[in-house]
Amino acid sequence: MFRITIFVVVAGLQYLCYRHARTWAARRFPGSRRAATLVNAFFSLFAVTLFVAVFLGMAGGALPGWLTALLARPFYIWLGGTIGLGLALIVWMIVTAPLRLGRAIALRIPRLGRAYRAITAHRGARRFDAARRAFLFHAAEGVAVASFGGATYGVFRGRYGYQYTDSTMELATLPRELDGFTIGLLSDIHSSSFMTRRDMDGYCRGVMSLGADLIVVPGDFVNSQTSEVYPFAESFSALHAPCGVFGVMGNHDFYAGDPERVAREVDGCGVRLLRNDSVFIERGGARFALAGIDDVGRRETAAAYMRRALRSIPDGTPRILLSHRPYFIGEAGLEGVDLVLSGHTHGGQIVLGQIGGITLTPAALASPYIWGKYRLGRTQMYVSRGIGTVGLPMRINCPPEITKITLRAASPPPGGSADAHGA
Repeated sequence: MFRITIFVVVAGLQYLCYRHARTWAARRFPGSRRAATLVNAFFSLFAVTLFVAVFLGMAGGALPGWLTALLARPFYIWLGGTIGLGLALIVWMIVTAPLRLGRAIALRIPRLGRAYRAITAHRGARRFDAARRAFLFHAAEGVAVASFGGATYGVFRGRYGYQYTDSTMELATLPRELDGFTIGLLSDIHSSSFMTRRDMDGYCRGVMSLGADLIVVPGDFVNSQTSEVYPFAESFSALHAPCGVFGVMGNHDFYAGDPERVAREVDGCGVRLLRNDSVFIERGGARFALAGIDDVGRRETAAAYMRRALRSIPDGTPRILLSHRPYFIGEAGLEGVDLVLSGHTHGGQIVLGQIGGITLTPAALASPYIWGKYRLGRTQMYVSRGIGTVGLPMRINCPPEITKITLRAASPPPGGSADAHGA
């Protein structure tokens, strides 16, 4: 059902683009049958490719990964460009709907209809209408160029060039001996033909350069196939930190088909998985609890996993939770968790902009927690932008992220229970 929904939505957007592309070709190249034929051919070719990709999958096993990625890039650029253009057309249709409705109603009223026809028949009105149409025609061309140009940039450049982020978290329960403890956070790897062994080696060197006391990887080691775990394991076996390297399973690790094999290979490469359990991290005679839960979609199950992971932790011990999805900060707060470290959202992956603390991205429709720092009562959370991609192998205004979190001992906050974003 999910695949059918995706196909219908994307195919609908592409059909909308197709209708406007036919109109554009007829106006830009009047009388040219070749232009109309090329439009039909392009949209038909990519429509078939979309069907194959959604229902049969990209044939990744038959070709080398680099060749698969190379051949798939034009498809993903086309897909991203048509989705962006289709959404822009829908927005335009919604904005202009009241004007079109008003004109339709006016034409049905005899007096208003006669007045409207008289005004539009005037020479000045015709010149204005022609200039308006020309402006909208060129504006539509500009939007199309921006959409396809953005998709091209996102595929070839935007998903590279990661950023380092420093974030300080003040925990009321943290012992003074652990003040200044650092955690390297690297999330959402998505090992695949678009996240190669060479790419992962670079990210591993990047997180190692932080010199963190502890490294955590909260899930999505692979993208869609179990076999993708092997290049991940080869690369991430180089990770080490004084207090260890820990991780949890993400949703794509379960989607891959054999999650237990993924877990064994990840665990075997040195990234110790916390699967609804916890460990104590010690330094200078003080300690905190690091817990982790398997990815899950239901709040009730997440809460049960948290209770299982935290059951042996004494009261008063600082609690840090690894949870792939950031949705469960409320449940974490009820279990006395001080800090949640998550990923999953990719920071939006395709970001149109930011207004204050609000990130304008389609991902905001699925989660209020997109990227950065959040607080709910005494529980804080950091959501990583991650380093990989999913769906479309592109990032726009959302570079990959390696995060260094510094823990600080602090007095309890004076209160407040509302979410606050401070990326």
